[in-house]
Amino acid sequence: MLAKVYLLLYNCSLGFGWSLVLWYTLQELHGSQTTSTVYRKVEVPLKVSQTLAVLEILHAAVGLVRSSPLTTFIQVQSRLVVLWLVLDPVREIQSEVNVPVMICAWCVAEIVRYWYYALSIVDKVPYLLTWCRYSLFTVLYPVGVSGEAPHYLHLSLPLHRYWQVLRLSPQQTERLV
Repeated sequence: MLAKVYLLLYNCSLGFGWSLVLWYTLQELHGSQTTSTVYRKVEVPLKVSQTLAVLEILHAAVGLVRSSPLTTFIQVQSRLVVLWLVLDPVREIQSEVNVPVMICAWCVAEIVRYWYYALSIVDKVPYLLTWCRYSLFTVLYPVGVSGEAPHYLHLSLPLHRYWQVLRLSPQQTERLV
């Protein structure tokens, strides 16, 4: 019973958190008429909501939910890498047009998912929410990935350059510097 109450509170909290991120995103897009300021507007609730997803790995590992800890880890870490290793430290990326697209895709997917989980705990999931849970991913997944892909590319460029330098002769490397 305590586990159900905890999971209900956890899922409702993140459902609200992601709803807040979406609200701030749409408000900023409408108010400023630009995509360049969205990340700054939603940064704190986005970081909190996405980082709290780390608890889902723990939930799976201790058996609170029937998910695989490994699968959950892979899903959670992919977004955390984009958020904490690319978006947060690289200010230039924060104003790119794909950032609000990615954030909106994340928000809709997570709002549906967390409210679906919360309502399933109390056996009150409406049909429309079930339909959204199992249908919207066909649109949201490619939209989210297309928003994330440029960030992974940005993250990999320094590593790619490093490996290129390692393959060069000392004379060629001197010319690069």
